[in-house]
Amino acid sequence: MKQAVKRVVLPSPGPRRLPVGIARGVRMRIDFATQTRTYLGLYEIELNRHLRRALRGGMTAFDVGAQHGYDSLVIAKHTRSPVAAFECEPARVAELRDSIALNPTLIGLVRPVEAMVGDGPGQLSLDRWAYGEGFVPDFIKLDVDGGELAALRSAERILRERHPSLIVEVHSLVLEQECATVLGDHGYRPVIVSQRAILPDFRPDAHNRWLVAV
Repeated sequence: MKQAVKRVVLPSPGPRRLPVGIARGVRMRIDFATQTRTYLGLYEIELNRHLRRALRGGMTAFDVGAQHGYDSLVIAKHTRSPVAAFECEPARVAELRDSIALNPTLIGLVRPVEAMVGDGPGQLSLDRWAYGEGFVPDFIKLDVDGGELAALRSAERILRERHPSLIVEVHSLVLEQECATVLGDHGYRPVIVSQRAILPDFRPDAHNRWLVAV
């Protein structure tokens, strides 16, 4: 019933230019029934100050778990440099490509990579991609819904040699501790960023925070 009411009173879904916030000027396909906060610049605002501090012109980046491309486009907007957008779900990759196409000035910067990132069989190692067909990043944003440790382990050489800034979303206390240990082994001292108390984003996991190493 609630969603039905929203469909009646809210604007119809479609491409919109985001008017405020860190993504101001980026165009995305917005469904106001579920993405009003994204449109209003409220999506994951806990990270905005860290992103603004981390992102500089000329920095290359990986967006691991790119979904429909919001973070990839935000990163490209602020760095004006190549962003590799890793996403494993074909439907999400299609949305990602659509989002990129809505932003002509960023089309040449965001590069979709359809793959499951990790250090296991059949998964794509970030080290292998970076030092093979791709590029080595100065910044990594990682949000893979439980696969964050495997993704970090696949980037051991990048962490050791390039020492990029990172924002890692973690989805359990155990994963948070394990990821912090991997980062600590490479000389990082990550800070924990928690969900905001007022008007938080919906999160299906009981434990959902970020490790920020900028």
